[in-house]
Amino acid sequence: MDGKERRIQQVFVGMVVLGLLFAAGCGSSKNMTAQISGEKIFQADKAFSDAKEGNASQNAKEALAVAEGKLAKAKDAFAKKNYDEAANLADQAAVDAEYAKARATTNKNLAIAEGIKKETNALREEIERMSK
Repeated sequence: MDGKERRIQQVFVGMVVLGLLFAAGCGSSKNMTAQISGEKIFQADKAFSDAKEGNASQNAKEALAVAEGKLAKAKDAFAKKNYDEAANLADQAAVDAEYAKARATTNKNLAIAEGIKKETNALREEIERMSK
């Protein structure tokens, strides 16, 4: 019986060690997730600022508002320690901010193209009048 008790004790100690290693692994994983989601929020915040500076607030208001809303939700989720949700929302906010910036550039270029088209048409009409 002495050998059997010793074996049970060894198994018990092994299980405790495995449990502690598992708990330590989960704790560091959560800290890593917090760090990653914090970095993603920072990147989304930068993308939002870049879009705002790129005239998205004038030329792509709706798209910028979507990005701003998702960024706010990401920060809220981070504050509530919902790190996975915060990271996902931050990724979405960054993409939406980049879209808003691209949309603003497109809208600005379309306005420039429309102006050039009007000027070209005016010049064409002027040439036609002069040739008559």
